[in-house]
Amino acid sequence: MSDQGELYEKCWLLYHILDRSIGSRETVAVRRRSVVVAEQLQNARGSIHDFFLTGSRAEGLGLLESDNDWMFIDKNVVVLCRDQDISNQLETANKLVLMMRKAESRPGYVNLEVLHKVHSDPSIVAVGDSQFISSEKYKRTHADIASRILQLDTEVHGPAVKTKFEYSDKPSEMDIVFSFPCYDWPSEANEWMYRSRLHDWPDKKLIEQIVQGGCHLIPVGDKTSPADQSLQWRISFTTAERKLFHSLTHVQFLVYGLLKYFLKQISKELEKIYGEADILSSYIIKTIVLYAAEGTSESFWQEKHTFLCFMFCLKILINWVKAGYCPNYFIRKNNMFLGKVHGQNQQKLLRYLTALHDMNWNCLSVGSGIQTTIGEGIRRVRNGVWDYALPPPTHSERDRDETMLSSGVFRFINNSPDIISSLEQLSASTSDIDEFIGYCATGQSLSCEGMKIFGEHINARGNKEKYKSLRKCKNLLRPFSTMFSSPGLLYLATYHYKTGNYTKTLEICDHMTSSSKIYLDGIIDWTEDWDRYEQRYCGRGYNLLQKCQAFVTDMTFDPHTLQFCPVQLQQVITSKREMFPPHLLQSCPQLPQVLKYFCDKIPFLVPPLPYAVFLSFLCYHELGDTRRRDRALIKLRYVKYDLRQGVGDHWIVHNILGICYEMDGDTHRALREYRNSQCLNPARELIERLQQLN
Repeated sequence: MSDQGELYEKCWLLYHILDRSIGSRETVAVRRRSVVVAEQLQNARGSIHDFFLTGSRAEGLGLLESDNDWMFIDKNVVVLCRDQDISNQLETANKLVLMMRKAESRPGYVNLEVLHKVHSDPSIVAVGDSQFISSEKYKRTHADIASRILQLDTEVHGPAVKTKFEYSDKPSEMDIVFSFPCYDWPSEANEWMYRSRLHDWPDKKLIEQIVQGGCHLIPVGDKTSPADQSLQWRISFTTAERKLFHSLTHVQFLVYGLLKYFLKQISKELEKIYGEADILSSYIIKTIVLYAAEGTSESFWQEKHTFLCFMFCLKILINWVKAGYCPNYFIRKNNMFLGKVHGQNQQKLLRYLTALHDMNWNCLSVGSGIQTTIGEGIRRVRNGVWDYALPPPTHSERDRDETMLSSGVFRFINNSPDIISSLEQLSASTSDIDEFIGYCATGQSLSCEGMKIFGEHINARGNKEKYKSLRKCKNLLRPFSTMFSSPGLLYLATYHYKTGNYTKTLEICDHMTSSSKIYLDGIIDWTEDWDRYEQRYCGRGYNLLQKCQAFVTDMTFDPHTLQFCPVQLQQVITSKREMFPPHLLQSCPQLPQVLKYFCDKIPFLVPPLPYAVFLSFLCYHELGDTRRRDRALIKLRYVKYDLRQGVGDHWIVHNILGICYEMDGDTHRALREYRNSQCLNPARELIERLQQLN
């Protein structure tokens, strides 16, 4: 085989390995669309914040550990560009209005002067005769608020509030960036708007959309600035970057994924050489791809050139390191290497990257991780292991379904979506994914409405009105019960329990506890659960709604559906969990109201397996069947230690078991479970009541 032929063969293999590991065109499109639709539904609910998913998942990447981070956009704040006339802005009377002011920093950072405020804010500081909002204070305040709302460990990291989760033995993190919107294009980025582009990417239409979308201000200062960094805010083009990445060709996108993988593979070596792994951040990788796409014709980005495209991007990075200058894509005068890549670090990095470049194909075999390197994958395929590059059709179907059904952004809409926006989404759907999400959101919306009106029968006049109210509730619950076993079918089981139909409740709960379901809200055993799913459902002609029956998610209750919840759980849900730091209460009197607003929006989650056993226990208790009730209690003890739905990540399971012990007359064990309850001890009132009885 000629050298050219061998190059094309290896590039073809590289392309298909990336296509499988990162995602096919269809899978990437599904990921992106699911994010956009979920955001539309979530933001239609009228919150004081809009939600915008940032990072790799929103761009469409499916690599393990792709970042899944959120930007919360404060709709009660308006930021104006310098010297912009406030009188031209609509509906600013009840908003905090800020003006960008020049900061002693690199281009891309500004100070925010307060022009109009509605109430006092601990983040506002006086500077001479003017008032500015401190990025540091704003960030710290919201870190404290987030820890109270999310009830998770939080820490400030750059502009973000980092929240830490723990699923069994697998820790996970999510970054939340609180931001302010600016609906105009900042003058600092005017060069990008008028930049000469030989290859017409991005095209004029996309440039116009991006400019009309404005930018955001995020709370972080310029680390290289000699001035007060706590007053500085960075201009962010996160929404613009998503639009640009969604417009990339599939080859360009796969090369981006390969660059991110490559950075991860060499991160340990970078840390060993320089003492820090993030001397090259993922944002720099993103910037390289944007400049590479802008500076080349689309014909360059072909399957047979995949490795050449990767090496071209690596060469861009090497040239930037050599010059000590990494230009921000939107603000070229902002050197992102400033303060990091200079002196000995610069020379070491240049030598290391040049050596990798000179390794040619062998650079793809660099890395000491457990995961097989791309280079090793190519060797395996050339030796006949074709599944590594060309998976069977059922695996492609599984990848698409996994994107939809196990996506965090899909489950995010299950928090009481607005019925009108859900129906609008369903009626306007132009693709299968739009229709699927819209249909599920509509079913969930109807279910939430049914739970809300459940309490109407209590005040109904006469049996006829009471029956009419209950029938309406049941009819609203039914559509969602046909989609998901949990929460849909378990909501219906709860209705039957609340109305005294214990036999029907037990029938549903028995189905839940005896059938094998994949729990989406916990850690999934990828080698077992999804293989089982692929064997049972893929390649058999099932649609997505039929496949939903294989999965369960958490039961959700909020203050609006409280009367629908079993009365034994209501006290746990309403237990006082607002624990405010004294210094925040003193400096921010409106904080309790802000927290109450959020707490009213955040659902109360109960894993489905313990909930189904709990409902069974309650039914047997009402029926006076102590033998089966005791059997349900024993089963609940086993469920307590379930790897995915037990107490490892669900403090509520302690409370559920404690309630059952209390109803069984075992106050000693009940107290033990309440005391073991996690998450700021919402069982406090239950403990106090039992201690008084003792």
